[in-house]
Amino acid sequence: MGLLKKHEKHSKPTFKGILTAILATIAAMFLLLLAGLSLAGTAVAFIAIMPLFVVFSPVLVPAGITTGLLATGLAASGGSGLTALSIISWLYKKLTVKELSKISG
Repeated sequence: MGLLKKHEKHSKPTFKGILTAILATIAAMFLLLLAGLSLAGTAVAFIAIMPLFVVFSPVLVPAGITTGLLATGLAASGGSGLTALSIISWLYKKLTVKELSKISG
């Protein structure tokens, strides 16, 4: 306990510190209000659009599955191509042109 009391400072708050605390509190309250309004707007939009989702679900569900499969295939092909290019680049750096000519002939 003696060590903690040595390092404690009992200084009064500065004007800059008080102003910073007030502005941070106001900013936090504004962002909390914005988050609440955003959540309320999302809930209202969800309630308003729900009947359309129910009516169009025979079309939307297969379209969503197809879109998901296409996105997965595109990501897999892109990842495989990038991996192949990095392996080729690594091999090119590893085996210089001089070493390749020694291997081939």
